[in-house]
Amino acid sequence: MQAKKEKVLVAMSGGVDSAVSALILMDQGYDVVGVNLRTWDYEAAACDPKKKSCCSPKDIQDARDTGLQLNIPFYVVRIEKAFKEKVMDRFVLDYSTGRTPNPCVECNTFVKFGVLFDKARALGIDRIATGHYARIHSGDRMAIRGGRDSKKNQAYYLYGLSQESISRTIFPLGDMEKHQVREIARKHNMVVADKEESQEICFVPENDYRSFLRRQGLEFQPGFFRDTDGRILGKHTGKEQFTVGQRKGLGISWSQPLYVVRIEDNGDVIVSTDQANPREFFVEQTSFQALNPAALDQDRSVECRVQIRYRATPVPCTIRRASISEEIAWNGVPTGTVLEVKLGEDAGAVTPGQSAVFFAKNDDPALPEDVVLGGGFIQK
Repeated sequence: MQAKKEKVLVAMSGGVDSAVSALILMDQGYDVVGVNLRTWDYEAAACDPKKKSCCSPKDIQDARDTGLQLNIPFYVVRIEKAFKEKVMDRFVLDYSTGRTPNPCVECNTFVKFGVLFDKARALGIDRIATGHYARIHSGDRMAIRGGRDSKKNQAYYLYGLSQESISRTIFPLGDMEKHQVREIARKHNMVVADKEESQEICFVPENDYRSFLRRQGLEFQPGFFRDTDGRILGKHTGKEQFTVGQRKGLGISWSQPLYVVRIEDNGDVIVSTDQANPREFFVEQTSFQALNPAALDQDRSVECRVQIRYRATPVPCTIRRASISEEIAWNGVPTGTVLEVKLGEDAGAVTPGQSAVFFAKNDDPALPEDVVLGGGFIQK
């Protein structure tokens, strides 16, 4: 009697990466089921489905066509409500409070993987797979590590996955490079073999986030541009239009380039000719992967490296549990464990709302340097 194949639920976005992931798993003997997550309402008046953006109606069609081509079961799961609450509403809230949101982290951590596991359980499936360029490290604790393709390393976005989630996830593309993935797709005449990638936020076509914020009913708070000594340099029409570290598009002329170094609750935007690159900051809503949180007990510190934005190079740092870390609420969102981060070298603008992801030291004998220790959101 032939052994029953292990089932795996594959997240199919309509792109080449998820399509090839499904194909690879089939070749490895898995019984593959495809699912597409419909994250937002494309029929809403504020949406233009013709504009280039991931997770569009065209992407759903491409995912469905790929499922037909591979002859696998395929489902579309509507998750608009959860996506709006966890990602879109948080996006608006962050801008309204002087933070720069990181919706891809929010989506992966709080929406997509959660929904995928729920759907898998409903179908009696134990494992899921995605087209992320990432790998899994198995040790005393499980963790995400970078993919082999350094240009497509997506471990930064996956620091929020729990131990259980990692143990049930497969990343078929972790040891591959993008050109290899496209070659496989072309070899099998897949409908998405040469499909372009989108770099935009799925619910903000053409990256016009200001128009999106206005459509969501956010009233922009006007104020003054001030220098670090408090002197007024000009006026602006809304602090929500700016982010810490921003230099271009400020709408103010000066003899030297100006950088946004702080955004005040009263609407004032503080600028300086020197970019604010602090060597110390705090991280909240911390998730732990390879790092056991017990290692930070009793005021002990850990030497590691931190990446403060996607595509940034991780820099050496020291982290320890902050004394203010006991469930302080921020706008109704528990901050959870707060870590104090001390940088060993300049890392550029430290932007509140972005994710700080911790990696093993370069010379750590126990862990590869691309293993995720944990991460969280940079505090304002």
